Amino acid sequence: METNKITGYPSIDKPWLKYYSQEMIDTPLPECTMYEHVFHNNQDNLDRIALIYYGTKISYRKMFQTISYLAGTLEDIGIQKGDIVTVCMINSPETIYLIFALNKIGAVANMVYGSSTCEEMKKYILDTKSKVVFTLDLFQDKFREIADEVQLEKIIIAGSMDSMSFTNRIGARLLNGVKPMPVPEDSRFITWKKFFQNRRESKKTCHDADAPAVITYTGGTTGGSKGAMLSNKAIIAVAQQYIMGEQKLRRESTWMQVLPLFIAYGVTCSLMIPLIVGMTLIVRIPMAESIVDFYKKFKPNHIMYGPAYWEAFADANEDLDLSNLIAPITGGDMLHTATETKINDYLKKHGSSYPLMNGYGMTEVGAAVSVNYKYAHEYDSVGIPFVKNVISAFDTETGQELPYGERGEICIQTPSMMLGYVNNPEETNHIIRKHEDGKLWVHSGDLGYITENGFIHISGRLKRYMMYIANGLHKKIFSLDIEKVLLEHPYVDNCAVVPIADKETFQKPVAFIILNKTCSRDENLEIKLKAFAEENLQEGYRPVKYIFMDKFPLTKVGKVDYLKLERDATEK
Repeated sequence: METNKITGYPSIDKPWLKYYSQEMIDTPLPECTMYEHVFHNNQDNLDRIALIYYGTKISYRKMFQTISYLAGTLEDIGIQKGDIVTVCMINSPETIYLIFALNKIGAVANMVYGSSTCEEMKKYILDTKSKVVFTLDLFQDKFREIADEVQLEKIIIAGSMDSMSFTNRIGARLLNGVKPMPVPEDSRFITWKKFFQNRRESKKTCHDADAPAVITYTGGTTGGSKGAMLSNKAIIAVAQQYIMGEQKLRRESTWMQVLPLFIAYGVTCSLMIPLIVGMTLIVRIPMAESIVDFYKKFKPNHIMYGPAYWEAFADANEDLDLSNLIAPITGGDMLHTATETKINDYLKKHGSSYPLMNGYGMTEVGAAVSVNYKYAHEYDSVGIPFVKNVISAFDTETGQELPYGERGEICIQTPSMMLGYVNNPEETNHIIRKHEDGKLWVHSGDLGYITENGFIHISGRLKRYMMYIANGLHKKIFSLDIEKVLLEHPYVDNCAVVPIADKETFQKPVAFIILNKTCSRDENLEIKLKAFAEENLQEGYRPVKYIFMDKFPLTKVGKVDYLKLERDATEK
């Protein structure tokens, strides 16, 4: 569809629609639940392999049967529509069965980080009034510690090796030292195997598209984390819009599930997209392997990983045949042009007909709202909005929409908008606001602009955090949380923490320090601050570098220029 520039304002002109067919524009999104949509699309695909997990292959038929039996077992312990069940697990068939079994009966999966502190876990459980927890043996001690205080009724314990093939289980034990842990002697704790032994098939299926389906968390360690409640409709809107826009999705393809299922993208895109299409999903423990490692093993068609991992892939410069790579997808961080060019040069040199598909989103909108398609691609951008989305930049002072090319806060109007934050109406109303057009917009907290061709460019953050990915853990670390601790040191008068890219953990913090006037800059100062951080900050929160300065750079309106600090941190 061709559109002409009429007003100069993206939300009215919608210039990105020229990349979509009229059929895509007119086709309504499905009105059903996650389970219904995946089941409906695979009724004639039951013998195809749905999941591959460390040597174990599971057909769509077996997957749906297991989901139905698990749904019945959940009903037998009293789980009903609207109940919220906490899921503290990593990627595995059990996790996937559980998400869909809860969805089938209309219950909600409260997806939490296994790395969360006991205090955070207590908040997640109390806020959602969750009485039942599914977790791994790795995390069971955490729930044993808080079970009485939060009045948990059942804690079902699974093992990360439960669904692995015999050979892979032996390998995990011998090579990686992984051993099953005994379940606590407490009647509330029960193994997955025992829980599931008296299984009964559920005959019920919830049909409420508007009902909440999944809660995923935005991150933080000292009160910054918020639970975003996503409806069935919102989750399907993300997946289906991507499917509508991407024109080479086939059942015969394979998709790597390497991002954690406890983040929004893990569910909305990396789980739902391939299963809706009927692909084979290769399920792996999150972040345990490099792209080189699993590409050599599986040669998957679809891969989503962060920019640092794609850069490491290009830097490794392995002589691989990438001709079957259909969608190399990335997002979650700013991608500099030089890095994007290097990655794309490597992909093209080794036979990929697709460039890196950089996208954009946030938990509150189901993780993804735009992407660079093969046929609609622009360097240094995060792509065009999905076909049903409207995205524009707004003046941070006046709230007025800005014309093409002018930088402001990126705001999003989308059918994948969250229902709200759990137990936090104040923050919900802060991020979802009604504009002059009478419509609700999600305020991203990111700075950027829209081009006349409909591409979104992100140039910085209003909200400041960094992503930390290591040992299967994936969480947001707020700069303010680090700054509060560093300000307790007697040497520090003021500080600002910004992220730098890191190939191992995605991002790491750098601290800019303004010293107390009574403190001299002796050569041991950085050593002392590092020792202080070692004692008072968790891993991932400790700055890798300290840069001392007399004053912070300021913007034209007198605020700290964090964008310049980020550039300085990378250069110094």
